[in-house]
Amino acid sequence: MGNSTNRTRFIGFFIVFLLLSSVVVQAQTSYYFYVQFKDKNNTPYSLSNPADFLSARSIARRTAFGISCDSTDLPVNLSYLQQIKNLGIQVHNVSKWMNGATVLLSDSSLMSQIRSLSCVKFVEYTGLLNGPVLAPSSKVTSQKATLNYGVATTQINQLNGTGLHNEGYRGKGIQIAVIDAGFTNVNINPCFDSLRLQGRLLGTKDIINPNSNIFAEDTHGAMVLSTMTGNLPGQFLGTAPDASFWLIRTEYSPTEYKVETDFWASGIEYADSVGVDVVNSSLGYTQFDDPLMNFTYSDMNGKVSRASRAANLASKKGIIVCSSAGNEGNASWHYISSPADADGIVTVGAITSTGISSVFSSFGPSYDGRIKPEICAMGTSASVVSTGGLTTTDSGTSFSSPITAGLMACLLQRYKTLNSTLNLTTLLNSVFESGSLYNNPTAQMGYGIPDFTQAEQNLITLNSLQQINNSNLVVAYNSANKNLNIRFIGVLSPVQASVRIYSITGNMLLNQSLVNSSTYFNVDNFPTGIYAVCVTENGKMETRKIIIQ
Repeated sequence: MGNSTNRTRFIGFFIVFLLLSSVVVQAQTSYYFYVQFKDKNNTPYSLSNPADFLSARSIARRTAFGISCDSTDLPVNLSYLQQIKNLGIQVHNVSKWMNGATVLLSDSSLMSQIRSLSCVKFVEYTGLLNGPVLAPSSKVTSQKATLNYGVATTQINQLNGTGLHNEGYRGKGIQIAVIDAGFTNVNINPCFDSLRLQGRLLGTKDIINPNSNIFAEDTHGAMVLSTMTGNLPGQFLGTAPDASFWLIRTEYSPTEYKVETDFWASGIEYADSVGVDVVNSSLGYTQFDDPLMNFTYSDMNGKVSRASRAANLASKKGIIVCSSAGNEGNASWHYISSPADADGIVTVGAITSTGISSVFSSFGPSYDGRIKPEICAMGTSASVVSTGGLTTTDSGTSFSSPITAGLMACLLQRYKTLNSTLNLTTLLNSVFESGSLYNNPTAQMGYGIPDFTQAEQNLITLNSLQQINNSNLVVAYNSANKNLNIRFIGVLSPVQASVRIYSITGNMLLNQSLVNSSTYFNVDNFPTGIYAVCVTENGKMETRKIIIQ
C-alpha cells in the first residue's frame, strides 16, 4: 500500500472533507457472488482455431508437451455474460476453466434475477468488498546485473542450484507468473533494475481492481519476486536471474473471503493465456472472515476449491505450478491449504538453513493421501530484498516456494535443450527423485530437499534412455563367447557407419568401419572393465556402455 505519511495526509484530507460537507457519507458495501454456467453451447469460438483465444506462446507450450486444446480452453459464452450485464450487474472477472464468473453488486437481492437465467447452474456468495485506496507510481534509474549471490548463497546452495547457473541456465527465455497480493515498488526498487532494463517485466494484471496501481499494493509479492530475480550486485541474486515475469494480483489483503479463490483461478488462466511456463503462488486459503465459507481438512483433496481445480488444470496444460504449503504447521489448522492440495503441482514446504523442518511449515498429506508437500526449501530466515531495496530476511513457505520456482525455470530451460518433446511428469519426477528423503518421505518435508544438479542428471539419463528406445541401433555383448554384436534394426546392408570402442580411461581400443547391418567382434583380449561403444551412422553418433567380465 502507500507509505504512512501519504496515508496520514489522505485521512486528514478526508476528515476535512467530511467536516465541510453537509451530506452524511456512508461506506458502501458490495457483494461478490460466483455464477456457475451450465455449458458453453453456441460459443463463437472453436477448438480448431485456438489462436482466436490463446496466444501463440500458449499454443506452442501445449505443442511442446503434446497437449491438445480442450473445452476448458474455450472462453465463457459471451452471450451468457451479456445476459448478466443486461440486468445492470457488473461482471468482475471470468473463469473459462471453471465456466463461471464473479459478479460484484451492492444490492444482493438482484442475484435472484441471475439465478433465474436459463444458462445459470448455481450462484454462490463469496465475499464482501469495501473499496481499496490507490497510490501513484514513480520511476528510478537502473543498473546492470552481475552473477553474485551475496546473502542468498545459502538458500541457493542448499538446493544445489549453482550447477545450472554455472552452465548458463539461469531462466533465459522462460516466463514466470507471480500470483500474489501486490508488488510494492517493483517499478522503482533498484533490486529490479535489471528486470526492467532488460525488458523482462512483461506485464501486469490486477484481477481485483483493473484500475489500481499494482506497484502500490501489498508488499508481499515484491519480496516473493526478489527471491527469483532480485539483483543487487555483490549483495543478492535470485534463483532465476534471467527469466521474464508477469505480475498478477489476485489477493486482497485487508479481508479474506472465498471470492479470492475465484480471483486466483482467473489469475492463473490469464497466466496460461499469455503463455507462461512457470507459476509461483505464495497464497493459501483455509478459513475466512465469514466462517460459513471455511474449508475443512477433508476439502483439501484438490477437487473442492476452485483455485485447486484451476491449479490442476494449469498443470495439465504444461505449466509448472509451485505453491507454498502454508504456515499452519504449529497452528490449529495444521495442514496444507488450497491451492497447495492440487494434484500435478509442486507444493513446497519450508526448512531452516540447516535443513530442519520449519516449525510453522504446514503438514501433509492431502486429504486423499497424496504426498504433500512434495519438496521443501529455505523458509526460516530466507534472504529477500525489501521494498526499499535493502537485503533482509523473512520467514514463511511464501519464500521457499519462489526460491524453488526460480530453479524449476532454470531446469526447464535445460530440459528444452535435451528434448523438443517435453513431459511435465518426467520433469517433476526428476526433481522429486533427487530429494533427500525420496525413499522415506515425511508429512512435513515430503521428498525432502531437492538437488537440482542431480535433477538435471536425472533428465539427461532419462533422455538417453529415451533415445535408446527410439533408436534402431542395438549393441549386445555375449559374455559366453566374448562376442560383441552391433546391428541396425530395419536397415539393409550395406550401411555407412563406423564404430570406436574406448576404455574407461579414454584409450581407443577399436576403430573400424561398418558395412553390414549386423557385425560381430571378438573382444576376448579386452581386459575386464567398462567400455564405451560409439557408433556413428550418417553423421549421427550414439554411445552405449558395455561391461566385460
